[in-house]
Parts: sequence; structure tokens; C-alpha cells
Amino acid sequence: MKTTLIALAAALAFSALPAAHARQIQENIPQVKVSSSVYVSPSELADYTNAYRLTNGQIVRFTQSGDRLYTQVDKGRRVRVIPVSNKEFISEEGARIVFRDYGDEVGITNFEKLPMAQVLPANTIVVARR
Repeated sequence: MKTTLIALAAALAFSALPAAHARQIQENIPQVKVSSSVYVSPSELADYTNAYRLTNGQIVRFTQSGDRLYTQVDKGRRVRVIPVSNKEFISEEGARIVFRDYGDEVGITNFEKLPMAQVLPANTIVVARR
């Protein structure tokens, strides 16, 4: 009986260690703001300013203000997207936007991370053509 209680106590103690360690690791991860040293000229951004009907039926709009690009899904909040190349952008929340064919096609991964009215599952991917 005594051996069983000691074994049970040891098992409980060891099973709590991974959870506590994972929680400590998550608490120590710093929040990173998206920044980029990539410059995309206003004339290049103009190729991307358009509205696209996505494969899920929603409308995503890209607008430009000087050398900055913004996106908005349906009537959601407008957010800035930061260039990581002249054809690829990322939001601060982690949505990744890739343009092809001079802006005629757009693909968005982690679409659910853009502000919108509906809730979507993680890792949602949508695409559209003009």
C-alpha cells in the first residue's frame, strides 16, 4: 500500500513538470512587432489596390496611403500589412498575403487572423483572381 502511494505521488509530480515547463516557456516568449526593411514603391503598391472576391465568398480590399498598404475584410477593421518582399506582406497578427501576376491573383494564409465578422478555423487559406 505504501509503495503504491509513493508511486502515485511520484507519477503525479512528474506529470505536472511538463505542463509547468511549457507554461514558463510561453510566458518568456516576447511579443514581436512585425517590421521590415523591405521598401515597396507606391507605384508597385498601386498594382495591389483592388477588391477581390475570395473563394469563401468574402470581399477583401487593399488600399494604399503613400507607401503603405492596408487590407480590410468585408466591413471589418482596416489593418496595415507590412512588406516582406515586393509581392508578399504580413499583418501584425500573422496573416500572410502573397500577390501574383501583378496583383491579378492574391492568396492569404492564416486568413482567420485578419479582423472580420465571422470566426474561422486556424490556418485558413483563401485565394482570389481579379
